[in-house]
Amino acid sequence: MILMWLGSFVIILFGLIESQKQISKLFVNLQKNFYEKGFESSFVKMLIGAVDVVILEASPQRSLYSALALYNLRVLNLRSSVLIMSLSTLGAWWMLILGLLFLNLNGFFILGVCALTYIGVWRAPRAEIILKWIFATGLFLLGGELLLQRSSVLQTLMGQSEVAFALADGRFGAVFAILGLSVILSLIIQVEFWSVVLALGLLVTSMISFNGALALVAGERIGRMLVFWWRSRQLNQDCRRVGWQFSLASLAGVVLGFFVAGEARSIFDLGFSADLSSFQDKTLQFMFLFALILFFQCVAQMVWGHFGCQVKVDELQDPKYFTPHWKDYGLLSEAAMLWGQPKVHKRLGEIRYHLQGLGTLQNGQVPGPIQARLRAEEEQLSVLDQSLKG
Repeated sequence: MILMWLGSFVIILFGLIESQKQISKLFVNLQKNFYEKGFESSFVKMLIGAVDVVILEASPQRSLYSALALYNLRVLNLRSSVLIMSLSTLGAWWMLILGLLFLNLNGFFILGVCALTYIGVWRAPRAEIILKWIFATGLFLLGGELLLQRSSVLQTLMGQSEVAFALADGRFGAVFAILGLSVILSLIIQVEFWSVVLALGLLVTSMISFNGALALVAGERIGRMLVFWWRSRQLNQDCRRVGWQFSLASLAGVVLGFFVAGEARSIFDLGFSADLSSFQDKTLQFMFLFALILFFQCVAQMVWGHFGCQVKVDELQDPKYFTPHWKDYGLLSEAAMLWGQPKVHKRLGEIRYHLQGLGTLQNGQVPGPIQARLRAEEEQLSVLDQSLKG
């Protein structure tokens, strides 16, 4: 029976992931245009371009990794990449909208509208993407309804166990344990915003306290930053510096936002009753507090970005690039990679030209370490060039 509850949870996550992808596909050309024109001009245009590419991506995770990847490939300069990274949290707008619609809009109605529109509309590529976006949104909402219907299965399974009491306990000890568990799960679960979906599902059925729900989402944000820092360790020197500094600043913002959100709930008496008819109020209150955590995270990232982009960068960097797995795991923006791939191919051609020129030089004219560096860079860029083309 628990598999039925998990199946509903998976439907929600699938709808969330697919809706994010369709938003990105719908505006892929517009994003490429902002990359081409917005990052080679004044700071105001650069800021507008960064905000646009982050919002149109609708995924903080993809915007964050794409900005670091473009800097790692030396396609974007430090200032532009740091700006996109600092603003990446704005991409959570779509999750906030879906959270507000959770159990407030009928999923079957959305799917019905999608079906009727699909029958009557011509098969234009943009229309197909819009319909898939609507369909994915409907799946998200439908999964929420199924999750609520299957909640009795989870309640029966947990019963009067210690786990059930720990989830419902809003005191520091239980909340801290939920926070730690959420961090650990985020190191394993690579689906963005899984904690928001789980927190909403448990909160509307009164199985978790408000403090516990906030700890779930804060734990995921912390876990995401730890994973980001770990992956950035494989890159060149400056990317490693950017990775750990950004992660540390973001972690500080999440922790501060978590405590502020807890205090805000106490000050404004954002309590909740056990009556399931009040789930609209619970959803609204929770999403407001979640947005508060995101706000402090974004502010901390912007403060870091102000100083992080002013560092003098050493031109001589290790030829260490991100692996094609970043693309396989869905960490990279399609628009960013489509825009950056020709520049990577051009750089690869220049390196191959220099390597061919080495054959005409006498032995010892070019130091061995420099030759080894060029060959290592040519090998890695060749793999990435093929990966980005695919």
